[in-house]
This record gives sequence, C-alpha cells and structure tokens, in this order.
Amino acid sequence: MRFSILSIKEKKPITVAEVKKLLEAGIDNLDPLQRRVHDYTVRFSKLEADRGKAMLDDLMKIGIERTLAVQIVNALPESIGEIRTFLGRRRIIAEGLMTTILGIIEKYRSQ
Repeated sequence: MRFSILSIKEKKPITVAEVKKLLEAGIDNLDPLQRRVHDYTVRFSKLEADRGKAMLDDLMKIGIERTLAVQIVNALPESIGEIRTFLGRRRIIAEGLMTTILGIIEKYRSQ
C-alpha cells in the first residue's frame, strides 16, 4: 500500500515543517516526487512542526491572516523590512503590530 498525500481532507496553507511531519509519517512509502518534496522540507524547515504550529497560532491571534502567517513562519524574517516584503501591496500594517510580530518570531527562534 502506497502512502498518499493526494487525498484531500481539508485545503489550507500549512508550514514547511507541517509538510515535513506529514511526509515523515509515511516515509517508507513515498513515491519519487514525495521524496523530493521531503528532501526540500528537511533542508528548508526552520522550526519543528509543533513550534511552527504554535507560532502560526500566535500570529493569527494578533490578526495576521493565515496565508501571511505561514509565510512568516517559513521564512522567520529578522527585521520589519523583511516582514514588509511579504506584504507586497496588499495592505499596510502598523509599526506596533510589526514589532509584536518580531517579538513572536524571536520567541520561537530562540527556543
């Protein structure tokens, strides 16, 4: 029996760390494409899945939309300028909120 991630139960953006955890659940049965995706997640996930999920939840609690929060968790930006790159022309975020976001990032980065 092959491990399949193609059965869709729910559609929502998830972090690279969450993808890694999902793929590792069926690591012995991954097809070649799934193995390449797993290799990518090993190289580029910056937090463990549980810490990434907790950080995602904290960002969403302060009003950051899930899609943007996932990008922040995946990249762990180090400055307000770096956070602004994720915003594009979508919207403006107050300086105080940016500082709060940086505080949340530092909390999880330093653990």
